[in-house]
Amino acid sequence: MGAIQVIKTTEEIDLNSFAHGEIHRLQIHLSDNALGVPWRVPIIIMKGVEEGPVLGITAAVHGNELNGISTIFKLIEEVDPKKLKGTIVMVPISNVPGYLTNQRRFIDNIDLNRIMPGKLTGNPSNLYAHYFTQKIVSKFNYLLDLHTASHGRVNSLYLRADLENEETRTLAFLQNPQIIVQKYDEEGTLRAWANEQGIHAITVEIGNPNAFQHALIDETLDGIKNTLRYFSMIEGEVQDMITDATICDHSYWIYSTKGGIVDVLPKLTHRVKKGEVIAKVYDVFGQVKEVICADRSGVVIGKNVRPNCEAGQRILHLGVDLKEALPEEIPGHDDFEISEK
Repeated sequence: MGAIQVIKTTEEIDLNSFAHGEIHRLQIHLSDNALGVPWRVPIIIMKGVEEGPVLGITAAVHGNELNGISTIFKLIEEVDPKKLKGTIVMVPISNVPGYLTNQRRFIDNIDLNRIMPGKLTGNPSNLYAHYFTQKIVSKFNYLLDLHTASHGRVNSLYLRADLENEETRTLAFLQNPQIIVQKYDEEGTLRAWANEQGIHAITVEIGNPNAFQHALIDETLDGIKNTLRYFSMIEGEVQDMITDATICDHSYWIYSTKGGIVDVLPKLTHRVKKGEVIAKVYDVFGQVKEVICADRSGVVIGKNVRPNCEAGQRILHLGVDLKEALPEEIPGHDDFEISEK
């Protein structure tokens, strides 16, 4: 094990100023906390020996979504900067206050991934989001934004991407997911802002919060390395990674209408049929108050695993794959081939 580097704090990133063929670790000062001390975001910059694309990888935009952290650490171990073309900029903990308090949201209880790109005026989360996008993400050519399910839920390994956009479709098909969901960019998300700026971006959902799941982390890592090979940033043959993936036209949540104690039955990635029982809600005496059935056929992307259930709670995240989607729900999915560079 080498010596621990002394980590410097800086106000700005100038990627041209870093030495080639090396890994650089630093902290970026975004906004200040209530002590007047800077919020410092950790950044790892792997600068290749030749010029090339800048691939950004962000994790923990939601502070308790941690699988992306381990994915980044493993990537550092497996890629040699002296054999790299271009630059990888990795942000293992994007929402530092949320991470420190083990919560999804920012310190003012705002979801950072609903207010991007933030603004210079307003509440603390807006200021933090503004500097995060301007000082860090604006430097990227491509972005893989790594997430997990939220507290009380579990996810498969799935992607959100606009499959009608050639660049983001290619990014999606380079990964190694169980499921891909056609998802237009939602206003306020980091992915939406990045794509608006010409920074081609997708969201990678890696399993569950508050833990490292190394099987899913390793599959995600395979997809990232495949992306690096596609952009000729590292050597190797580009793999077809979506052979077994389910491609969904869209997805949605099925909700409870009664409160009580819920048992959600299907496993992740299980295909449910229309009318199949997917959950039962009991009262505290063990009597069934509600039987929840799938209103159409689809694949289980994620689900609730917290037994205490309020009326109107999200129960199961159902993806409608292309063969199950109605014709009017498929706005032209004719070509899903990986595009040429």
